[in-house]
Amino acid sequence: MAQKRKKAIRFSWFRLCIFIMAGYFCYVIILQQTELYQIRREMDVVNTRLAEAEGVNKSLTAEKKQLSMTEYIEKVAREQLGLVKPGEVPYIPAR
Repeated sequence: MAQKRKKAIRFSWFRLCIFIMAGYFCYVIILQQTELYQIRREMDVVNTRLAEAEGVNKSLTAEKKQLSMTEYIEKVAREQLGLVKPGEVPYIPAR
């Protein structure tokens, strides 16, 4: 009966090492998953900002293209600056 009692009390270092290793691997996996989640969130924010910047870039490119056209320059000069061609009489409607 003394031998049976000794086996029940016997401490297993192998099981302790396996338990510690399993705990460490679980900790590492959880840590990596939280970091991946944060990186994905940052990536979504960056992709949103990139899409906005591309939209602004397209509108500015279109505006730049329009500014090089002589018809648009003449229209802006007449409407916003009030310029007229030689021999024309400016017309300002009463409000």
